[in-house]
Amino acid sequence: MTSFDPYQPERQVPAPVDPAWQQYPPSAPVPQLQQQWGTQPYPAQPYAPQPYPMAAYPMLRTSGMAVAGMVVGIVALVTFWVPFLDLLLGFLAIGLSWAGMLQADRPGYTGKGMGIAGLVCGIIAVIPALVIMLFFFGLFAAAGTACGIAC
Repeated sequence: MTSFDPYQPERQVPAPVDPAWQQYPPSAPVPQLQQQWGTQPYPAQPYAPQPYPMAAYPMLRTSGMAVAGMVVGIVALVTFWVPFLDLLLGFLAIGLSWAGMLQADRPGYTGKGMGIAGLVCGIIAVIPALVIMLFFFGLFAAAGTACGIAC
């Protein structure tokens, strides 16, 4: 056994080498250190100064009327073939979306895009609903009844 002293590298006695290890060449050359362990090539860099914390902003609220108008508008788009329900849902979507857009313009509220989407869906749903409604009343008028549902 050799005495190993890491602070005096010039006095180190190499360990005896096993001849079985000498038959294979090393896979990579071993780098030789040119400097002592305690020194660094460059001085240590100081930490970067930390920025001041940002001021807290108030939480933005999404307009509930805009969300409701968009949901009702999508439902009205899907159910355009139901004669009376779709007109009710379409006009309800237009009203809720309009009110949601006005509410989203106030400070502290978001959701104007959802209000616009609900307004467009409501308008697009009302147009085929009116066509279906006119067809529905025309069908009953051709059948000879004065009232379309239950008279």
